[in-house]
Order: sequence, then C-alpha cells, then structure tokens
Amino acid sequence: MTFLRYFSYIVAAAFVSAALGALFAALISVTSPEFVKGLFGPPGNAPLTRYAMAVGMIWGLFLGTAVMGFSLLLVTCVQIAHLMRKRSEQASPQ
Repeated sequence: MTFLRYFSYIVAAAFVSAALGALFAALISVTSPEFVKGLFGPPGNAPLTRYAMAVGMIWGLFLGTAVMGFSLLLVTCVQIAHLMRKRSEQASPQ
C-alpha cells in the first residue's frame, strides 16, 4: 500500500504542477506575448494564450513529477537509514 500511496503523491504533484505551469504560461503570454512567441515559436494561426498554456502544462508536468519523485527518494532514504539504525541498536543491546 505504501507504493500506491507514493505513486498517487507523484501523480497528484504532476497534475498540480501542470495546472500551475499552464496558469503561469498563460499569465506570461498575456503580459508579454513577444516573449512567448520568441521562446516557444507557436504556429502562425494558433491562439497564443492557449498555446502557451499547453506548453506550460507540459513543462509543469515534467518538473512536478521530477521534484516529487526526488522528494520521495529522499524520504525513502531517510526511512532506510532509520531502519538500519534501529536494527543495529537492537543487534547490540547495552
């Protein structure tokens, strides 16, 4: 069950990051359309805000998944270290 819980954390973080990335990119496209045109290179007939939201959502998804995966890796390493220390304390009672 722990694996499923951690996996659901990663998926939830990815979706939240995708939404935040889309909102941030939409805000940037409204405030500075020439920056988005130079950075993303949208097709000529595509609405700029929608295109920026799509690209921001994709980057948010990638970054959110990576950050949450790294965070869970650190938590797992701490748990393993705690178990190893507990096992060594039990093996050598004083």
